[in-house]
Amino acid sequence: MSTPGTSSTALLSPATVRAAVLPVVRQQVSALEPALARISSYHLGFTDEHGAPSDAASGKLTRASLMMAAAAGVGLRPEDVLAPAAALELLHNSTLVHDDIIDADDLRRGRPATWRVFGTGLAILAGDALQALSIQMVVEDPGPGRAEIAGAFAEATRLVLSGQSRELTVRLGPDAGVAAYDRIVEEKTSALLECALVTPALRAGSADHVVAALRGAGRHLGLAFQIANDVEDIWGDPAVTGKPVRGDIGRRNPSFPVLAALATGGPAGERLLGLWESDDTSAAHLREMAGLVEESGGRRTAERTSRQHFDSALAHLARAGLTPAAAAELAALFDRIVHRTP
Repeated sequence: MSTPGTSSTALLSPATVRAAVLPVVRQQVSALEPALARISSYHLGFTDEHGAPSDAASGKLTRASLMMAAAAGVGLRPEDVLAPAAALELLHNSTLVHDDIIDADDLRRGRPATWRVFGTGLAILAGDALQALSIQMVVEDPGPGRAEIAGAFAEATRLVLSGQSRELTVRLGPDAGVAAYDRIVEEKTSALLECALVTPALRAGSADHVVAALRGAGRHLGLAFQIANDVEDIWGDPAVTGKPVRGDIGRRNPSFPVLAALATGGPAGERLLGLWESDDTSAAHLREMAGLVEESGGRRTAERTSRQHFDSALAHLARAGLTPAAAAELAALFDRIVHRTP
């Protein structure tokens, strides 16, 4: 890893972040109960379903990259946040294990999802184990601000679970749909991004306004990313997104473009609502719904709203007063996350 005084450009190289974080993750997971360690190692791509070594670990380590870049911005070395960076990746992966079960998704990163290989019960326990391990890591990390960081992780965990529950129980519709959507995303997606950005500030003992600015940047980054992801789900290239097109529509998950389209009313919106309430999941049916979402202005509104949140994330980042080099690196990371830039 880079040392104090060096540019953070090398740090933000995906290969460099992986080289720093993955060995810590692998070591921590290996200490779990053997069955849970094997299942978790499979999910993380360290092993295949038989426990043999695998090179399938393909996660982007987005949250670790954000945390390390933010560390440079508040005067820390990358290694000062290595343990919480690894812990946050474990926490994120715990949510992925559970999400695949909830959504009945068969694939994760091009391989059979963990629950499909090991069964639902063991997969739930593995997800729980990763979550517990994450909290244990930050509680036991001896660095400064340990209590505050542990509190931030606990709060992020609580918010993610709240967002997952709300996603399953809140009925989104034309009236309050977008507001309810925002809250779910803020809890389920933004919370972990906020945690990534504020943890270095908590470790450095930064002023409250710095923590607040970074928290705001994470909140808007999560909204910008999720809305852009919703657009990709309907109109993106599966070769780029890594998932089937129109999966959310097929599962009738009310994504932002759909909610924005329904909120406009009009003939196209009414027709869309009728198709939405059908059980038809044929390709032609999904294609027709996608066309109605676009005709109703849902795609245009979603793309505009994602840009607005992205701009807000950058504005909050500017108010954090980070070092110019780190602020520039974080702005580039934000762009990479939301717009999939190289």
